Amino acid sequence: MNSWLNPTLEKLTLRYVIVALFFLFVVGVEGCLMRVDLCNIPLHKYEEFFAMMTAHPVVGIYGWAYIAVMGAFYYLVPKLLNRNLHSVRLAMIGLVIHMLGVIVAWSACFFLHYAPLYTIYWPLPVNWNIFPPSGALTFTLGLALIEFSILLFIFNIFSTILRGSEGNGGSIKGFIIAAFNLDKIASLINRKNKFLNGGSRPPVFIVSVMRGSIDAVINALILIMAGLLILIYSIYAIIGVNLSTQLINPLIYKNVYWWGLDMVADGDVLIWTAGVLYLMAPLLANRPLYGENIVRYVILADLIISMGVWSHHLLSDTPQPALLRLISGQFITWGEYVTMGLSFFAALKTLWLARPLKMNIPLKFMLGGILGFMLGGVSGLIQANYALNVFLHNTQWVIGTHAHMMLLAGLSTLIFAVIYTLLPSLTGKELISMKLSNTHFMLWMIGSIGMSLSLGFAGIAGMLRRNLYHGITLYIPYMYAAIIFAVVMALGYLSFIINIVKTYGIRTILKILIF
Repeated sequence: MNSWLNPTLEKLTLRYVIVALFFLFVVGVEGCLMRVDLCNIPLHKYEEFFAMMTAHPVVGIYGWAYIAVMGAFYYLVPKLLNRNLHSVRLAMIGLVIHMLGVIVAWSACFFLHYAPLYTIYWPLPVNWNIFPPSGALTFTLGLALIEFSILLFIFNIFSTILRGSEGNGGSIKGFIIAAFNLDKIASLINRKNKFLNGGSRPPVFIVSVMRGSIDAVINALILIMAGLLILIYSIYAIIGVNLSTQLINPLIYKNVYWWGLDMVADGDVLIWTAGVLYLMAPLLANRPLYGENIVRYVILADLIISMGVWSHHLLSDTPQPALLRLISGQFITWGEYVTMGLSFFAALKTLWLARPLKMNIPLKFMLGGILGFMLGGVSGLIQANYALNVFLHNTQWVIGTHAHMMLLAGLSTLIFAVIYTLLPSLTGKELISMKLSNTHFMLWMIGSIGMSLSLGFAGIAGMLRRNLYHGITLYIPYMYAAIIFAVVMALGYLSFIINIVKTYGIRTILKILIF
Protein backbone atom coordinates (compact mmCIF):
# COMPACT_ATOMS: atom_id res chain seq x y z
CA MET A 1 0.00 0.00 0.00
CA ASN A 2 2.85 2.34 0.83
CA SER A 3 4.45 1.83 -2.59
CA TRP A 4 1.07 2.22 -4.32
CA LEU A 5 0.77 5.68 -2.75
CA ASN A 6 4.28 6.61 -3.93
CA PRO A 7 4.42 5.85 -7.65
CA THR A 8 6.77 7.48 -10.09
CA LEU A 9 5.61 10.78 -11.54
CA GLU A 10 4.93 9.02 -14.85
CA LYS A 11 2.77 6.34 -13.25
CA LEU A 12 0.94 8.96 -11.18
CA THR A 13 -0.05 10.87 -14.31
CA LEU A 14 -1.02 7.70 -16.17
CA ARG A 15 -3.33 6.72 -13.31
CA TYR A 16 -5.04 10.11 -13.51
CA VAL A 17 -5.43 9.76 -17.29
CA ILE A 18 -6.88 6.24 -17.08
CA VAL A 19 -9.43 7.27 -14.44
CA ALA A 20 -10.34 10.39 -16.44
CA LEU A 21 -10.90 8.35 -19.60
CA PHE A 22 -13.21 6.01 -17.68
CA PHE A 23 -15.34 8.93 -16.52
CA LEU A 24 -15.42 10.28 -20.09
CA PHE A 25 -16.90 6.92 -21.10
CA VAL A 26 -19.54 7.18 -18.36
CA VAL A 27 -20.50 10.75 -19.22
CA GLY A 28 -20.72 9.79 -22.90
CA VAL A 29 -23.12 6.95 -22.16
CA GLU A 30 -25.23 9.29 -20.01
CA GLY A 31 -25.38 11.87 -22.78
CA CYS A 32 -26.45 9.33 -25.41
CA LEU A 33 -29.14 7.87 -23.15
CA MET A 34 -30.60 11.31 -22.44
CA ARG A 35 -30.47 12.19 -26.14
CA VAL A 36 -32.52 9.05 -26.91
CA ASP A 37 -35.14 10.25 -24.41
CA LEU A 38 -35.24 13.58 -26.22
CA CYS A 39 -35.88 11.70 -29.48
CA ASN A 40 -39.29 10.76 -28.01
CA ILE A 41 -38.08 7.27 -27.17
CA PRO A 42 -38.76 7.16 -23.42
CA LEU A 43 -36.05 4.98 -21.88
CA HIS A 44 -36.38 6.46 -18.41
CA LYS A 45 -38.96 7.73 -15.98
CA TYR A 46 -39.00 11.48 -15.41
CA GLU A 47 -37.16 11.26 -12.09
CA GLU A 48 -34.50 9.01 -13.65
CA PHE A 49 -33.95 11.34 -16.60
CA PHE A 50 -33.53 14.43 -14.45
CA ALA A 51 -31.37 12.57 -11.93
CA MET A 52 -29.08 11.58 -14.81
CA MET A 53 -29.05 15.19 -15.98
CA THR A 54 -27.98 16.29 -12.50
CA ALA A 55 -25.11 13.77 -12.41
CA HIS A 56 -24.02 14.44 -16.00
CA PRO A 57 -22.05 17.70 -15.51
CA VAL A 58 -20.48 16.42 -12.28
CA VAL A 59 -19.09 13.35 -14.04
CA GLY A 60 -18.11 15.28 -17.16
CA ILE A 61 -16.45 18.31 -15.58
CA TYR A 62 -15.05 16.88 -12.36
CA GLY A 63 -14.67 13.24 -13.39
CA TRP A 64 -13.19 13.71 -16.87
CA ALA A 65 -11.83 17.22 -17.33
CA TYR A 66 -10.54 18.05 -13.85
CA ILE A 67 -8.86 14.69 -13.28
CA ALA A 68 -7.19 14.77 -16.71
CA VAL A 69 -5.94 18.34 -16.18
CA MET A 70 -4.68 17.62 -12.67
CA GLY A 71 -2.81 14.54 -13.88
CA ALA A 72 -1.14 16.48 -16.69
CA PHE A 73 -0.17 19.37 -14.41
CA TYR A 74 1.29 17.01 -11.82
CA TYR A 75 3.74 15.89 -14.50
CA LEU A 76 4.32 19.12 -16.42
CA VAL A 77 4.85 21.57 -13.55
CA PRO A 78 7.73 19.67 -11.83
CA LYS A 79 9.33 18.80 -15.18
CA LEU A 80 9.24 22.37 -16.41
CA LEU A 81 10.67 23.71 -13.15
CA ASN A 82 13.17 20.86 -12.90
CA ARG A 83 12.20 19.97 -9.35
CA ASN A 84 10.30 17.24 -7.52
CA LEU A 85 6.58 17.35 -6.96
CA HIS A 86 5.88 18.55 -3.42
CA SER A 87 4.11 15.29 -2.49
CA VAL A 88 3.36 12.33 -4.77
CA ARG A 89 1.57 10.66 -1.86
CA LEU A 90 -0.74 13.67 -1.47
CA ALA A 91 -1.46 13.56 -5.22
CA MET A 92 -2.48 9.90 -4.98
CA ILE A 93 -4.64 10.53 -1.91
CA GLY A 94 -6.24 13.42 -3.80
CA LEU A 95 -7.04 11.13 -6.74
CA VAL A 96 -8.75 8.60 -4.45
CA ILE A 97 -10.75 11.33 -2.69
CA HIS A 98 -11.74 12.90 -6.01
CA MET A 99 -12.88 9.57 -7.45
CA LEU A 100 -14.87 8.85 -4.31
CA GLY A 101 -16.50 12.28 -4.49
CA VAL A 102 -17.61 11.81 -8.10
CA ILE A 103 -18.91 8.30 -7.38
CA VAL A 104 -20.81 9.43 -4.25
CA ALA A 105 -22.40 12.41 -6.05
CA TRP A 106 -23.30 10.16 -8.98
CA SER A 107 -24.77 7.55 -6.62
CA ALA A 108 -27.02 10.17 -5.02
CA CYS A 109 -28.58 10.67 -8.44
CA PHE A 110 -28.52 7.08 -9.70
CA PHE A 111 -29.76 5.29 -6.59
CA LEU A 112 -31.62 8.01 -4.67
CA HIS A 113 -32.89 9.91 -7.73
CA TYR A 114 -31.67 13.22 -6.40
CA ALA A 115 -32.64 15.52 -9.26
CA PRO A 116 -32.73 19.18 -8.29
CA LEU A 117 -31.57 20.20 -11.77
CA TYR A 118 -30.16 23.67 -11.30
CA THR A 119 -32.12 24.40 -8.15
CA ILE A 120 -28.91 23.41 -6.42
CA TYR A 121 -27.93 26.97 -7.37
CA TRP A 122 -31.12 28.63 -6.13
CA PRO A 123 -33.53 28.15 -4.55
CA LEU A 124 -32.37 25.45 -2.19
CA PRO A 125 -34.03 22.06 -2.80
CA VAL A 126 -37.03 22.81 -0.60
CA ASN A 127 -39.56 20.42 -2.11
CA TRP A 128 -38.54 17.32 -0.22
CA ASN A 129 -41.43 15.36 -1.75
CA ILE A 130 -39.53 15.49 -5.03
CA PHE A 131 -35.93 15.81 -3.83
CA PRO A 132 -35.28 13.27 -1.04
CA PRO A 133 -33.25 14.74 1.87
CA SER A 134 -31.10 11.60 1.91
CA GLY A 135 -30.22 12.26 -1.74
CA ALA A 136 -29.32 15.87 -0.98
CA LEU A 137 -27.17 14.74 1.94
CA THR A 138 -25.32 12.16 -0.21
CA PHE A 139 -24.87 14.55 -3.13
CA THR A 140 -23.48 17.23 -0.84
CA LEU A 141 -21.00 14.76 0.67
CA GLY A 142 -19.77 13.85 -2.82
CA LEU A 143 -19.44 17.51 -3.76
CA ALA A 144 -17.47 18.24 -0.59
CA LEU A 145 -15.02 15.41 -1.32
CA ILE A 146 -14.50 16.71 -4.86
CA GLU A 147 -13.82 20.27 -3.76
CA PHE A 148 -11.53 19.13 -0.94
CA SER A 149 -9.44 17.13 -3.42
CA ILE A 150 -9.19 20.21 -5.67
CA LEU A 151 -7.88 22.24 -2.72
CA LEU A 152 -5.31 19.50 -2.08
CA PHE A 153 -4.26 19.72 -5.72
CA ILE A 154 -3.84 23.51 -5.55
CA PHE A 155 -1.81 23.22 -2.35
CA ASN A 156 0.42 20.54 -3.90
CA ILE A 157 1.00 22.52 -7.10
CA PHE A 158 1.64 25.84 -5.36
CA SER A 159 4.02 24.18 -2.91
CA THR A 160 5.92 22.73 -5.87
CA ILE A 161 6.05 26.06 -7.71
CA LEU A 162 7.00 28.25 -4.76
CA ARG A 163 9.47 25.86 -3.15
CA GLY A 164 12.96 27.05 -4.02
CA SER A 165 11.78 30.32 -5.56
CA GLU A 166 13.78 32.20 -2.92
CA GLY A 167 16.97 31.06 -4.57
CA ASN A 168 15.88 32.33 -7.99
CA GLY A 169 14.44 35.71 -7.17
CA GLY A 170 15.17 36.58 -3.57
CA SER A 171 11.71 35.80 -2.19
CA ILE A 172 8.36 34.20 -2.92
CA LYS A 173 6.91 37.71 -3.18
CA GLY A 174 9.50 38.60 -5.82
CA PHE A 175 8.72 35.39 -7.71
CA ILE A 176 4.99 36.18 -7.87
CA ILE A 177 5.64 39.83 -8.75
CA ALA A 178 7.90 38.80 -11.62
CA ALA A 179 5.43 36.16 -12.83
CA PHE A 180 2.78 38.79 -13.63
CA ASN A 181 5.22 41.59 -14.59
CA LEU A 182 3.98 43.65 -11.64
CA ASP A 183 7.45 45.13 -11.23
CA LYS A 184 7.37 46.45 -14.80
CA ILE A 185 3.89 47.89 -14.31
CA ALA A 186 5.05 49.63 -11.13
CA SER A 187 8.12 51.05 -12.88
CA LEU A 188 5.92 52.46 -15.64
CA ILE A 189 3.78 54.21 -13.06
CA ASN A 190 6.67 55.45 -10.98
CA ARG A 191 10.22 54.86 -12.17
CA LYS A 192 11.55 55.53 -8.69
CA ASN A 193 9.29 52.91 -7.12
CA LYS A 194 11.50 50.20 -5.64
CA PHE A 195 8.78 48.54 -3.56
CA LEU A 196 8.01 45.93 -6.20
CA ASN A 197 11.26 44.15 -6.88
CA GLY A 198 10.71 41.09 -9.05
CA GLY A 199 12.93 38.06 -9.30
CA SER A 200 13.45 35.68 -12.21
CA ARG A 201 10.38 35.19 -14.38
CA PRO A 202 8.82 31.71 -14.41
CA PRO A 203 7.55 30.25 -17.71
CA VAL A 204 4.17 31.62 -18.80
CA PHE A 205 2.66 28.13 -18.51
CA ILE A 206 3.51 28.16 -14.79
CA VAL A 207 2.04 31.67 -14.49
CA SER A 208 -1.22 30.50 -16.07
CA VAL A 209 -1.36 27.50 -13.71
CA MET A 210 -0.92 29.84 -10.75
CA ARG A 211 -3.51 32.27 -12.06
CA GLY A 212 -6.08 29.53 -12.82
CA SER A 213 -5.53 28.06 -9.37
CA ILE A 214 -6.80 31.27 -7.80
CA ASP A 215 -10.14 30.79 -9.56
CA ALA A 216 -10.15 27.10 -8.65
CA VAL A 217 -9.82 27.93 -4.95
CA ILE A 218 -12.62 30.51 -5.12
CA ASN A 219 -14.85 28.04 -6.95
CA ALA A 220 -14.15 25.28 -4.42
CA LEU A 221 -14.87 27.49 -1.42
CA ILE A 222 -18.13 28.84 -2.87
CA LEU A 223 -19.36 25.36 -3.78
CA ILE A 224 -18.47 24.10 -0.30
CA MET A 225 -20.48 27.00 1.13
CA ALA A 226 -23.48 26.14 -1.07
CA GLY A 227 -23.15 22.48 -0.19
CA LEU A 228 -23.06 23.34 3.51
CA LEU A 229 -26.36 25.20 3.17
CA ILE A 230 -27.99 22.25 1.42
CA LEU A 231 -26.52 19.95 4.06
CA ILE A 232 -28.09 21.98 6.86
CA TYR A 233 -31.47 22.10 5.12
CA SER A 234 -31.42 18.37 4.37
CA ILE A 235 -30.43 17.35 7.91
CA TYR A 236 -33.29 19.39 9.32
CA ALA A 237 -35.66 17.86 6.75
CA ILE A 238 -34.56 14.33 7.72
CA ILE A 239 -35.48 14.98 11.35
CA GLY A 240 -38.83 16.43 10.26
CA VAL A 241 -38.13 20.17 10.43
CA ASN A 242 -38.41 22.23 7.25
CA LEU A 243 -36.32 25.39 7.50
CA SER A 244 -37.79 28.54 5.99
CA THR A 245 -36.45 29.50 2.58
CA GLN A 246 -36.61 33.12 3.74
CA LEU A 247 -33.55 32.61 5.94
CA ILE A 248 -31.33 33.49 2.98
CA ASN A 249 -31.75 36.39 0.57
CA PRO A 250 -32.09 34.71 -2.85
CA LEU A 251 -30.67 37.63 -4.84
CA ILE A 252 -27.54 37.90 -2.71
CA TYR A 253 -27.13 34.12 -2.71
CA LYS A 254 -27.45 33.86 -6.50
CA ASN A 255 -24.84 36.52 -7.07
CA VAL A 256 -22.36 35.02 -4.61
CA TYR A 257 -22.94 31.53 -5.97
CA TRP A 258 -22.64 32.44 -9.64
CA TRP A 259 -19.58 34.53 -8.92
CA GLY A 260 -17.89 31.44 -7.51
CA LEU A 261 -19.33 28.89 -9.92
CA ASP A 262 -18.34 30.92 -12.95
CA MET A 263 -14.68 30.50 -11.98
CA VAL A 264 -14.81 26.97 -13.43
CA ALA A 265 -15.75 28.14 -16.92
CA ASP A 266 -14.29 31.61 -17.18
CA GLY A 267 -11.30 31.00 -14.94
CA ASP A 268 -10.09 27.41 -14.95
CA VAL A 269 -11.30 26.23 -18.36
CA LEU A 270 -10.12 29.31 -20.24
CA ILE A 271 -6.87 30.24 -18.54
CA TRP A 272 -5.62 26.71 -17.90
CA THR A 273 -6.42 26.09 -21.56
CA ALA A 274 -4.44 29.18 -22.52
CA GLY A 275 -1.57 27.91 -20.38
CA VAL A 276 -1.52 24.62 -22.27
CA LEU A 277 -1.37 26.56 -25.54
CA TYR A 278 1.51 28.66 -24.16
CA LEU A 279 3.37 25.41 -23.52
CA MET A 280 2.42 23.30 -26.54
CA ALA A 281 2.83 25.91 -29.28
CA PRO A 282 6.54 26.58 -28.52
CA LEU A 283 7.10 22.85 -28.00
CA LEU A 284 5.61 21.89 -31.36
CA ALA A 285 7.17 24.87 -33.15
CA ASN A 286 10.55 24.51 -31.45
CA ARG A 287 10.77 28.25 -30.88
CA PRO A 288 9.87 30.72 -28.08
CA LEU A 289 6.26 31.78 -27.57
CA TYR A 290 5.44 34.83 -29.64
CA GLY A 291 4.85 37.90 -27.46
CA GLU A 292 5.68 36.08 -24.23
CA ASN A 293 6.19 39.30 -22.29
CA ILE A 294 2.79 40.64 -23.39
CA VAL A 295 1.17 37.32 -22.53
CA ARG A 296 2.02 37.88 -18.87
CA TYR A 297 -0.06 41.05 -18.92
CA VAL A 298 -2.85 39.15 -20.68
CA ILE A 299 -2.89 36.55 -17.90
CA LEU A 300 -3.07 39.29 -15.26
CA ALA A 301 -5.85 41.09 -17.18
CA ASP A 302 -7.81 37.84 -17.45
CA LEU A 303 -7.55 37.35 -13.69
CA ILE A 304 -9.07 40.79 -13.10
CA ILE A 305 -11.79 40.33 -15.75
CA SER A 306 -12.81 36.89 -14.42
CA MET A 307 -13.80 38.50 -11.12
CA GLY A 308 -16.53 40.53 -12.78
CA VAL A 309 -18.27 38.42 -15.41
CA TRP A 310 -20.65 36.24 -13.36
CA SER A 311 -23.77 38.25 -14.16
CA HIS A 312 -23.97 36.89 -17.70
CA HIS A 313 -25.64 33.89 -16.07
CA LEU A 314 -28.29 36.23 -14.70
CA LEU A 315 -28.95 38.34 -17.80
CA SER A 316 -32.56 37.17 -18.00
CA ASP A 317 -33.08 37.15 -14.24
CA THR A 318 -35.36 40.16 -13.81
CA PRO A 319 -34.65 40.75 -10.07
CA GLN A 320 -30.97 41.23 -10.98
CA PRO A 321 -30.20 44.99 -11.19
CA ALA A 322 -30.28 46.08 -14.83
CA LEU A 323 -27.00 48.01 -14.61
CA LEU A 324 -25.22 44.95 -13.19
CA ARG A 325 -26.61 42.78 -15.96
CA LEU A 326 -25.40 45.23 -18.58
CA ILE A 327 -21.95 45.98 -17.15
CA SER A 328 -21.02 42.57 -15.72
CA GLY A 329 -23.20 40.34 -17.88
CA GLN A 330 -22.35 41.96 -21.19
CA PHE A 331 -19.49 44.45 -21.27
CA ILE A 332 -17.02 42.88 -18.82
CA THR A 333 -17.83 39.43 -20.19
CA TRP A 334 -16.78 40.63 -23.63
CA GLY A 335 -13.36 41.38 -22.14
CA GLU A 336 -12.69 37.66 -21.89
CA TYR A 337 -12.89 37.39 -25.66
CA VAL A 338 -10.06 39.90 -25.89
CA THR A 339 -7.80 37.98 -23.49
CA MET A 340 -8.55 34.58 -25.03
CA GLY A 341 -8.25 36.00 -28.52
CA LEU A 342 -4.79 37.30 -27.68
CA SER A 343 -3.86 33.89 -26.26
CA PHE A 344 -4.97 32.14 -29.45
CA PHE A 345 -3.11 34.71 -31.53
CA ALA A 346 0.13 34.20 -29.57
CA ALA A 347 -0.08 30.41 -30.02
CA LEU A 348 -1.01 30.54 -33.70
CA LYS A 349 1.60 33.20 -34.49
CA THR A 350 4.23 31.02 -32.83
CA LEU A 351 3.26 28.14 -35.11
CA TRP A 352 3.11 30.41 -38.16
CA LEU A 353 6.64 31.69 -37.62
CA ALA A 354 7.91 28.11 -37.44
CA ARG A 355 6.40 26.92 -40.71
CA PRO A 356 6.72 24.57 -42.45
CA LEU A 357 5.48 22.38 -39.61
CA LYS A 358 4.86 18.67 -39.57
CA MET A 359 1.13 18.18 -39.01
CA ASN A 360 1.46 15.51 -36.29
CA ILE A 361 -1.36 14.24 -34.07
CA PRO A 362 -0.79 16.59 -31.08
CA LEU A 363 -0.75 19.59 -33.43
CA LYS A 364 -3.97 18.46 -35.11
CA PHE A 365 -5.73 18.14 -31.77
CA MET A 366 -4.33 21.45 -30.57
CA LEU A 367 -5.62 23.27 -33.66
CA GLY A 368 -8.92 21.41 -33.37
CA GLY A 369 -9.22 22.52 -29.76
CA ILE A 370 -8.63 26.15 -30.74
CA LEU A 371 -11.35 25.83 -33.40
CA GLY A 372 -13.75 24.35 -30.83
CA PHE A 373 -13.09 27.18 -28.41
CA MET A 374 -13.58 29.77 -31.13
CA LEU A 375 -16.93 28.30 -32.18
CA GLY A 376 -18.11 27.96 -28.58
CA GLY A 377 -16.78 31.41 -27.76
CA VAL A 378 -18.65 33.10 -30.61
CA SER A 379 -21.92 31.52 -29.48
CA GLY A 380 -21.19 32.70 -25.95
CA LEU A 381 -20.57 36.20 -27.23
CA ILE A 382 -23.95 36.16 -28.97
CA GLN A 383 -25.83 35.05 -25.87
CA ALA A 384 -23.92 37.47 -23.61
CA ASN A 385 -26.03 40.23 -25.06
CA TYR A 386 -28.66 42.03 -23.01
CA ALA A 387 -31.31 41.72 -25.73
CA LEU A 388 -30.47 38.40 -27.42
CA ASN A 389 -30.24 36.60 -24.08
CA VAL A 390 -33.99 37.04 -23.67
CA PHE A 391 -34.47 34.65 -26.59
CA LEU A 392 -31.52 32.31 -26.04
CA HIS A 393 -31.56 31.92 -22.24
CA ASN A 394 -32.40 28.43 -20.98
CA THR A 395 -32.57 26.99 -24.51
CA GLN A 396 -30.58 24.18 -26.09
CA TRP A 397 -28.45 26.92 -27.70
CA VAL A 398 -26.78 27.62 -24.37
CA ILE A 399 -25.99 24.03 -23.49
CA GLY A 400 -25.25 22.94 -27.07
CA THR A 401 -23.58 25.58 -29.20
CA HIS A 402 -21.85 27.13 -26.20
CA ALA A 403 -21.28 24.68 -23.33
CA HIS A 404 -20.88 21.39 -25.21
CA MET A 405 -18.90 23.08 -27.96
CA MET A 406 -16.50 24.57 -25.40
CA LEU A 407 -16.20 21.39 -23.31
CA LEU A 408 -16.09 18.75 -26.07
CA ALA A 409 -14.80 20.39 -29.25
CA GLY A 410 -12.62 22.81 -27.26
CA LEU A 411 -11.42 21.59 -23.87
CA SER A 412 -11.61 17.83 -24.45
CA THR A 413 -9.86 18.08 -27.81
CA LEU A 414 -7.03 20.03 -26.21
CA ILE A 415 -6.81 17.49 -23.37
CA PHE A 416 -6.35 14.78 -26.02
CA ALA A 417 -3.59 16.90 -27.58
CA VAL A 418 -1.78 16.87 -24.24
CA ILE A 419 -2.33 13.13 -23.78
CA TYR A 420 -0.92 12.38 -27.23
CA THR A 421 2.05 14.62 -26.47
CA LEU A 422 2.82 13.08 -23.08
CA LEU A 423 2.21 9.37 -23.72
CA PRO A 424 5.63 8.69 -25.33
CA SER A 425 7.37 10.42 -22.39
CA LEU A 426 5.21 8.68 -19.80
CA THR A 427 5.48 5.19 -21.28
CA GLY A 428 8.59 5.28 -23.47
CA LYS A 429 6.47 4.02 -26.36
CA GLU A 430 4.63 5.69 -29.25
CA LEU A 431 1.04 4.70 -30.02
CA ILE A 432 1.07 1.83 -32.47
CA SER A 433 -1.43 3.07 -35.08
CA MET A 434 -1.28 6.47 -36.77
CA LYS A 435 -4.42 5.50 -38.69
CA LEU A 436 -6.41 5.04 -35.47
CA SER A 437 -5.08 8.34 -34.12
CA ASN A 438 -6.19 10.18 -37.26
CA THR A 439 -9.55 8.40 -37.13
CA HIS A 440 -9.93 9.53 -33.53
CA PHE A 441 -9.24 13.13 -34.51
CA MET A 442 -11.58 13.26 -37.49
CA LEU A 443 -14.50 11.47 -35.82
CA TRP A 444 -14.13 13.41 -32.56
CA MET A 445 -14.09 16.80 -34.29
CA ILE A 446 -16.97 15.99 -36.66
CA GLY A 447 -19.03 14.43 -33.85
CA SER A 448 -18.46 17.10 -31.19
CA ILE A 449 -19.04 20.07 -33.51
CA GLY A 450 -21.97 18.41 -35.27
CA MET A 451 -23.73 17.44 -32.05
CA SER A 452 -23.21 20.88 -30.50
CA LEU A 453 -24.56 22.67 -33.57
CA SER A 454 -27.57 20.33 -33.72
CA LEU A 455 -28.48 21.27 -30.18
CA GLY A 456 -27.89 24.94 -30.96
CA PHE A 457 -30.26 24.91 -33.94
CA ALA A 458 -32.87 23.20 -31.75
CA GLY A 459 -32.46 26.06 -29.28
CA ILE A 460 -32.99 28.66 -32.01
CA ALA A 461 -36.18 26.77 -32.92
CA GLY A 462 -37.32 27.24 -29.31
CA MET A 463 -36.33 24.00 -27.60
CA LEU A 464 -35.66 24.57 -23.92
CA ARG A 465 -32.93 22.82 -21.97
CA ARG A 466 -33.72 20.76 -18.85
CA ASN A 467 -36.98 19.59 -20.41
CA LEU A 468 -38.63 16.56 -21.97
CA TYR A 469 -40.92 16.82 -25.00
CA HIS A 470 -42.77 13.51 -25.11
CA GLY A 471 -45.46 13.67 -27.75
CA ILE A 472 -44.02 16.77 -29.43
CA THR A 473 -42.34 16.15 -32.78
CA LEU A 474 -41.08 19.67 -33.63
CA TYR A 475 -37.56 19.10 -32.28
CA ILE A 476 -37.08 15.43 -33.18
CA PRO A 477 -35.01 16.07 -36.37
CA TYR A 478 -32.49 18.11 -34.37
CA MET A 479 -32.28 15.40 -31.71
CA TYR A 480 -31.81 12.64 -34.30
CA ALA A 481 -28.98 14.66 -35.81
CA ALA A 482 -27.49 15.21 -32.35
CA ILE A 483 -27.51 11.52 -31.48
CA ILE A 484 -25.99 10.56 -34.85
CA PHE A 485 -23.14 12.99 -34.27
CA ALA A 486 -22.82 11.73 -30.68
CA VAL A 487 -22.32 8.20 -32.02
CA VAL A 488 -19.69 9.52 -34.45
CA MET A 489 -17.89 11.13 -31.51
CA ALA A 490 -18.16 7.89 -29.53
CA LEU A 491 -16.56 5.98 -32.40
CA GLY A 492 -13.68 8.45 -32.28
CA TYR A 493 -13.26 7.80 -28.57
CA LEU A 494 -13.39 4.05 -29.25
CA SER A 495 -10.63 4.42 -31.86
CA PHE A 496 -8.44 6.03 -29.23
CA ILE A 497 -9.15 3.32 -26.64
CA ILE A 498 -8.43 0.55 -29.19
CA ASN A 499 -5.15 2.25 -30.03
CA ILE A 500 -4.22 2.44 -26.34
CA VAL A 501 -5.08 -1.22 -25.74
CA LYS A 502 -3.24 -2.40 -28.88
CA THR A 503 -0.16 -0.42 -27.90
CA TYR A 504 0.13 -1.17 -24.19
CA GLY A 505 -2.20 -4.09 -23.50
CA ILE A 506 -4.93 -4.51 -20.89
CA ARG A 507 -2.52 -6.19 -18.47
CA THR A 508 -0.15 -3.21 -18.50
CA ILE A 509 -3.01 -0.76 -17.96
CA LEU A 510 -4.28 -2.77 -14.99
CA LYS A 511 -0.76 -2.96 -13.53
CA ILE A 512 -0.48 0.82 -13.69
CA LEU A 513 -3.72 1.18 -11.77
CA ILE A 514 -3.23 -1.58 -9.22
CA PHE A 515 0.50 -1.89 -8.52
